[in-house]
Amino acid sequence: MIRPYVHIFKPTSGTPPYPAVIQFHGCTGYRAGFMKRWAELANEEGFIVLAVDSNRARGISYKKSLSSVCGGKALIGQQRAGDVAAALEIARARKNIDSSRIVVSGWSHGAWSVMDYIALSSANKSSVSIKGDASTVRPVGAALFYPYCGPGSWSRHEHWYGYGRTIAFIAGRDRIVSGPECKAQFESISAAGNSVEIAYYPEADHSFDDPGPDGVKKAYTESRPAVADAAARYRAFLRDIKSPR
Repeated sequence: MIRPYVHIFKPTSGTPPYPAVIQFHGCTGYRAGFMKRWAELANEEGFIVLAVDSNRARGISYKKSLSSVCGGKALIGQQRAGDVAAALEIARARKNIDSSRIVVSGWSHGAWSVMDYIALSSANKSSVSIKGDASTVRPVGAALFYPYCGPGSWSRHEHWYGYGRTIAFIAGRDRIVSGPECKAQFESISAAGNSVEIAYYPEADHSFDDPGPDGVKKAYTESRPAVADAAARYRAFLRDIKSPR
């Protein structure tokens, strides 16, 4: 179902098979410019990027997504976790991808979906949206930008067991999700023995890395230091995945 809605961004250096990043957008849907900005950063680090358009694959328009997906009435995290499993299988089937070095990255609702996939996989469960078992491809890392961590998130109920490296970018003044609650949840995940790096920005709001179509979105302009820091940390995270010390 999602295969026709996977956008490919090829790296600017290196030779195949490449390490890969699979990107999952927020609840309002795939925004080409925003996803491309982060994809190009990964490309510069030698990663091929697969960016999944989950909403369009289901015929969900931007207008509909605001009330349905963003309102928690459709395509909740545990359902969209099936897209993560499917995308991992799509990546594994590509000869130019090194399936032992795949990172899953998500923004807001996309991060929630990735987290639910990890939590479900840790409990040997599959997303309700797929038939059969979860993907046998195990990501080596996850990058999560201002994820939803509230009621309905499987990470509140199922612990992560021995999962790969994770970096979480948390906005302290997030008006969509509770930044402090998410920070505490990742601290708990770390305490359980998982490798977790928390980038906590006390003054940042939700979508602080999104400049908007005109480049002057308030949350972005007020959070430029956080944006620069997040980009630098993300680069370092990918470099360590590509060439571990």
